[in-house]
Amino acid sequence: MANRPTTSAFDFTASRSPSIDEFASKVGLMLITWACLLAFVKKICQAVARRFCSYPVPISTASIPSKLPHPNPQGSAVPFDIPLMQATDDQIGAFMKFRGNTTWPDEKVHRDIALRQVAQAAAEYKGLLYEERTMKWIDDHFRLRLPKLKYPYVDRHWNGWSSFWIETGEHIRNMFLSSAAVLFEHCINGLFLPVGYLVTHNDIYLNVCLYSEVGYMTYATILIFLSYVYNKDVTVEQMHRSVWPLLLGHHISSLILCIGCIYYIEAAPKDLICYVLLALLGLTSSLHYLGQILDFSPFAQANKPW
Repeated sequence: MANRPTTSAFDFTASRSPSIDEFASKVGLMLITWACLLAFVKKICQAVARRFCSYPVPISTASIPSKLPHPNPQGSAVPFDIPLMQATDDQIGAFMKFRGNTTWPDEKVHRDIALRQVAQAAAEYKGLLYEERTMKWIDDHFRLRLPKLKYPYVDRHWNGWSSFWIETGEHIRNMFLSSAAVLFEHCINGLFLPVGYLVTHNDIYLNVCLYSEVGYMTYATILIFLSYVYNKDVTVEQMHRSVWPLLLGHHISSLILCIGCIYYIEAAPKDLICYVLLALLGLTSSLHYLGQILDFSPFAQANKPW
């Protein structure tokens, strides 16, 4: 039997069934790469949101609720009913006390500055209500499987993209950043690399794509298991715990398919593999995460017309 040509463990140019050591080396490289890239993309998106989407909410567009706590039923948000510019000091004081500020109004602070603090508190409370409604819907839908649930639509944003980040709850922020990072991964592994192969038929695009996807899915799967072990959400996706079993099943199934393609690459229909990656990862899944990003943002339904 002829000896297999000696190549680097990190050679992605040749399509052949790898040894265990070669497979582990390439997957390990991709796992580390994606761990760094995902963290980098999240940091960049967070920096952009803090810089461009965290301006103070205008007093003229903010409102406060008359009833505390504010009603938060399923479905569309119930808007706050007292425009801040028309609210009395007693109404504002009751709201601020409800939000944990017992010192309002501070006589040493100018009235406009004090009202900006109220607008900030109202925006944060509005974001918290949407987050609570969304998390409850996810749990009711995926874990309890309750029928005829009303989808939780975000309330109209008071200042568009300029104050969007202030009006977004902490967990929704995490989901937004994670969705942006996962969308970036899907565009690389589901669009750029498969299209690169279909255009050039250079095996390096497909080989990098398959190992990259296995590395990413391995990383994401490990984090789900760690989240269960430590009872703390360290997942890539940052979704509600009720969704973790679905994510786990999805990731393991994807791993099986991609690993099978890697080990049978010499006989596999490479064009078909790329078309499947484009359809499932590059388009369907990418559009899902894009829709989730838009659903949280000022491009959401409640903000029409934009």
